[in-house]
Amino acid sequence: MAAGAGLLLVLSNGPVLRFAGLLDRPGLWNDRAVWPFFAAAAGASTVLAWAVWRPGGGGTRRAGWDDPGSRAAVGAVLSRAALAAIGWYSAVAVASSLWSVYPSATLWRSVVYLGLALLAVALAGFTDDELSTVLVLLASVAVAGSLILIVLQHDVGTDRDGNWIGMYTNRNSLAPLAALGVIAGLRWLLPRAMPASRYRRAWGAVLVAASLVTLIGAGSRTAWLALAAALALASALGAVAGASRLRGWRPWQTWAAAASGGLVAVGACVAVVAAAWDVSTFSQRRTIWSLVWDRVLERPWGGYGFFAFWEVPELVADHVLLERGSAHNSLVETALGLGVVGTVPFVVVVVLAAVNAGRGLWLRPSPDTGMWAAVTVFVLFENVTESFVLWFSHIWVLLLAAALRRSTSVAES
Repeated sequence: MAAGAGLLLVLSNGPVLRFAGLLDRPGLWNDRAVWPFFAAAAGASTVLAWAVWRPGGGGTRRAGWDDPGSRAAVGAVLSRAALAAIGWYSAVAVASSLWSVYPSATLWRSVVYLGLALLAVALAGFTDDELSTVLVLLASVAVAGSLILIVLQHDVGTDRDGNWIGMYTNRNSLAPLAALGVIAGLRWLLPRAMPASRYRRAWGAVLVAASLVTLIGAGSRTAWLALAAALALASALGAVAGASRLRGWRPWQTWAAAASGGLVAVGACVAVVAAAWDVSTFSQRRTIWSLVWDRVLERPWGGYGFFAFWEVPELVADHVLLERGSAHNSLVETALGLGVVGTVPFVVVVVLAAVNAGRGLWLRPSPDTGMWAAVTVFVLFENVTESFVLWFSHIWVLLLAAALRRSTSVAES
């Protein structure tokens, strides 16, 4: 659990890029002061995936798809469809170095990205309680470290507009960690199968409070919207699933209630987004999406190469918004870098993540499956407004883990 949280912290990017800044380095992705951290994280992720899924020893309970003991202990098995989609996406990313506009950068970045997929495989083998612990540890370090930096070095911990950035390079990197802290902290506050210790609930309460304070200080609208959508959708589906079992509803009643609850939750989320649609943050994103889409149509099948477009000054010089370095949407970003051949597996991953998380909450309604459903909705929403698929990102790893982690019913377990 500590290894998983530590690797996700490295892949949250901020601490590594801030370290490079302390060395008076630019903190670019091809900076020699930066890439060893991500390369080491990829190697460690490989070891962790082996440790989690190895046959025999401590890994017996996670021995694979066909081990009943594995399903009983974990409550989930690896999805073959997700493995195939992630393998396809990874292979296309590596192969894109053959036609990339920046071949050397694409090659090493795509190879390192294989480690992110293996970290997701490892997380998919964790138990429900282990997953909540990983997220609590991750958010605790990120939030506490950021708050300490803001208090001790306020100028360093804030941006030029006064928004909190803490250990990260911008508010949109810090805020998602704080939102995950709210979700994971709430899980530790709720009842669990085994009696919760006092320190666990106290830790959860402090984490929720600190994370909310950090969210307010960061001022990221996208993180607030994603958090609201995650809690609303997970709560609605969990309430309907739990009620259907307690009251013995007939199938048509269950489906009607699920559809109604889902529509209300989705409608509320849409209303919030619509209210903020004309805010400058979102209007600028719409402009960026339009500009990038024009570039996508110029190379629709294979794209410009994984992680390459934004590194070529001539390609981003047409508009000031393109100089920000990302498409601010993972689907558009994938189409830009990998074209149709990379977009297809990306869409499969997204669909499987949503289906698996929803299925898990429906089959086994509990605080654990509710937390994981909320995390999944959150990372999906974040990928709509940010290009987390592009960077060496913890958000991308959690999305892959959600696609891989196919929950089983009690009967199957």
